[in-house]
Amino acid sequence: MRRSLPFVIIVAVLLLGLGGGLMLFKRKQQQQPSETSPIIPIVETTPEPSVAPPELPNATLATETQETTVATETPVTATTPEPIHIRGGAKAAVTLEEYGDFQCAPCGRLYPVLKAAEHDYGDRLRVVFRHMPLQRHEHAPLAARAAEAAGLQGRFWEMHDLLFENSTRWTKGIDTVGPDAPHSRRQDSNILAMDLEVRDVFFRYAEILKLDVERFKRDLDSEAVRARVESDHERGAGLGIDRTPTLYINGHHYAFASTVTSEALHAAIDAALSGKMTEPSGSASPAPTSAGSK
Repeated sequence: MRRSLPFVIIVAVLLLGLGGGLMLFKRKQQQQPSETSPIIPIVETTPEPSVAPPELPNATLATETQETTVATETPVTATTPEPIHIRGGAKAAVTLEEYGDFQCAPCGRLYPVLKAAEHDYGDRLRVVFRHMPLQRHEHAPLAARAAEAAGLQGRFWEMHDLLFENSTRWTKGIDTVGPDAPHSRRQDSNILAMDLEVRDVFFRYAEILKLDVERFKRDLDSEAVRARVESDHERGAGLGIDRTPTLYINGHHYAFASTVTSEALHAAIDAALSGKMTEPSGSASPAPTSAGSK
């Protein structure tokens, strides 16, 4: 018994040591996850992304921009004609006012001269157009109403330009000289187009300008449009105007003896800009086309 006692003690110590080691190993296992234990995904701690795409604000902005662009290109409609037709700088130092007739040949020759002046002077020049259809010009009142009807859809000046640029086409008989006749043949023709022909041309111009053509047709003969043209005519008659074109520069009558040249008009505008507006040299007669001429 005494001989086996040390052996028993050694075995007991070994068992105690082994038991303690097992306990320590289990404690470490509880404190540290094993290599095979599942790891909690980080994504579960973050919120799920929104259903709406991140570009939605930009997409909305693009849509709004597109709608704005379309609205800008769409003619601005009005229920009553403009009281006055102005093109140019709102704070221009010089205002050039024309009393014109779309069927008047001298007015047609003045048109490119005025366009050049508008280009050259920019915001320093403001141009005003007033209707003065002469009695002997058969289609002039209808042309004036066409410009006003286009104006109700925000395209007065565009129609104004088309009428002057193509005056020898819509004033001459299409059935007589043919739709593709050269400019010289139309100009030499003494046969005027019929009212129905002229109207068809104006309807085509309305299509070119992307107007509501059906509304344009109704407005062409409306009382409001007729009254607008007559208002300008009465104003001109009250000033004693009996011929076209008649021009005023900053309220001063600009008299000329013959067709207005670009150089002469530029000189008059320069004088108005410098505050030294003077009458041009030559005859003081207002203009070459009188109410009794064609």
